[in-house]
Amino acid sequence: MRHHSPKLSHFTADHIVGLSPQMLDLKETLLKVAPRNSNVLITGESGTGKELFARALHAASLRRAGPFVKINCAAIPDTLVESELFGYEEGAFTGCRKGGQVGKLELAHRGTVFLDEVAELSCAMQAKLLRFLQEREIQKLGSRRTIFVDVRIVAATNVNLEQMVKYKKFREDLFYRLNVINLHIPPLRERKEDIPLLVDAFIQKFNLSFRAGVNGVAPEVMTAFLHYPWPGNVRELENCLERAFNLVDEEKVIQPHHLPAHLYALAGENRLPGEKGFPGQVTAAFRQGKTLAQIMEQIEKTVVLQALAESKGNKAKAAQLLGISRPGLYKKLIKYNLM
Repeated sequence: MRHHSPKLSHFTADHIVGLSPQMLDLKETLLKVAPRNSNVLITGESGTGKELFARALHAASLRRAGPFVKINCAAIPDTLVESELFGYEEGAFTGCRKGGQVGKLELAHRGTVFLDEVAELSCAMQAKLLRFLQEREIQKLGSRRTIFVDVRIVAATNVNLEQMVKYKKFREDLFYRLNVINLHIPPLRERKEDIPLLVDAFIQKFNLSFRAGVNGVAPEVMTAFLHYPWPGNVRELENCLERAFNLVDEEKVIQPHHLPAHLYALAGENRLPGEKGFPGQVTAAFRQGKTLAQIMEQIEKTVVLQALAESKGNKAKAAQLLGISRPGLYKKLIKYNLM
């Protein structure tokens, strides 16, 4: 498979990196269902690449000449979701834009709408989305006129929607409307044979963006990569290598000291002679010239990643494990570039 890194808007199935049986089967299914108009639900933990699969699906579809419109359901306040999706007329509510606004669904006419983190929609919005899927018509806020919209819906979630249906937190009828075709992306820890390919792909990507000439990673680095559980999945691997590119020296080979200290701790590789576990991790951090504040941040990031891994990517459960609010967790995810 190709290892060059396209712009996100030009991402296709050919750019999906992986030769593991799971990824080959997934790619085959994607190409088989892409020409259809059926709704697709993409499932998988945070960082597995759900948006990239959605874009690849669009690029392989008969709608590829049309728009691809992403809607992050978790990032839009409940009070604004309806106006974002359906649009509004001028004067529909206090503070609305002069001339009104076209909704995201209408903007995606004859294209694909990607509903990211669809599980975050409120019950009221779930009902309105279901109505749209049944009728394929929208009604802007402040308007009585209905508008026909031709879009394909691709939704994504990192939580178990069937469990949410069971506990009455997600509408069963909406779930079945969205889950006509399911594409489940396995976590990186379940397809470790793809890690060397991904490392190669990211090195090529960052060699271009950094104008560098990195040749690869040291054998002990690859060993650590293969033993580390990657709770943040492919996104965490990419961030790890980007960090290394900022630190790599004239050797042009990524070495253990270019990696975050927590990676070696969790991989079981971060041990100096006579030192084990956490003390060895701290000693390694001191030898890298890190301050107390930097070490504490690294520890916090590690704990957040572990909470996400323990909760299988479920942010509500992760926040509960950490004893913080969901908004508090989102702040930490943004702070540590884990979104």
